[in-house]
Amino acid sequence: MAGDLVKSAARALEILELFATERRRLSLTQLCALLPWPKSSLAVLLKSLEAQGYLAFRPTDMSYFPTLRVTALGDWIGPVLIGAAALPMLQALRDRTGETVTLTVASGAGMRVLKALPGTFPISLQLDEETVFPLFGTAVGSAWLAALPAKARDDLFRRAARDGHAETERLEAARAMVADAQARGYAAAYDMVVPDAGAIAVPLRLADGSEVGVLAVAGLSARIRAREAALAEALVAAAGAAAVLPAAPASEAAPVGRPVLAG
Repeated sequence: MAGDLVKSAARALEILELFATERRRLSLTQLCALLPWPKSSLAVLLKSLEAQGYLAFRPTDMSYFPTLRVTALGDWIGPVLIGAAALPMLQALRDRTGETVTLTVASGAGMRVLKALPGTFPISLQLDEETVFPLFGTAVGSAWLAALPAKARDDLFRRAARDGHAETERLEAARAMVADAQARGYAAAYDMVVPDAGAIAVPLRLADGSEVGVLAVAGLSARIRAREAALAEALVAAAGAAAVLPAAPASEAAPVGRPVLAG
C-alpha cells in the first residue's frame, strides 16, 4: 500500500512537470501518448488532481490544465530563496560589470536559473529564468560542486557515471573544473553550453556554512576571458557581502564573509 502511494505521488508530480514542459492544454489521449502509463491509471490520477483543485477539466474538448493553486504552491519559494537584499545586490553587480548576472540553485541533475538580469553591453547574453544548465562541465555547476563536502560531491559523480548522465570523459573534465574552482576560489567556463559565451561563478553561502546557490556573470567569451580576474573579484565581493537567504535572527547571526570553497 505504501509503495502504491509513493508511486501515485511521483506520477502526480510527473503530470504537473509535463504541463510545465508542454505549456498547453492536454487531453487524456494526449497525456497517454506522452506518459508510459496505463490509460486507466492516468485517468484516475487526473480525476484525483482535478478533485483536489490542481487541474481544471474543460468538457468542450476534454482537456486538462493546471489551476492557480499549482502556482500558489511555489510562488513563495523564489522570494524566500533570494531574500530582500538579493535583487539590489544582483543589480549592483550587473551595473558594475555590465555583464548578465544570474542566481542559480541546484535542481535535480542541473542548475536552475532563479533570477537573471541581462547585461548592459549592446551584445549581452539573454537568459530566461527557469533555464536549467548541466551540473557537470559548466561554471555554475562547478562552483556548486566545489562548495560541497567531498563525500557529497563524490557521490554525485558516482551517481552520474552509474546512471549514464554524462560520458566518462566529460565527468573527468568536470572533476578537473571543480578542482580548478577550488584552487582559484571561483569557477570559469567558456563555450561549454552556449557558443561564444563564457561565465564565471562563485557559491553563495551564509555565515553558518549553509549553501544558498551560485552567483555568476556571463557574456561573450572573449570579453569575459579578458576581464576574468576583475569579474571574479567583483563576484567574490558581492557573494561575501550578501546574505541571500533569511538567516537566523540578528542577535544570533554572524557576519557573512568571503565564500570558502570546500575541499
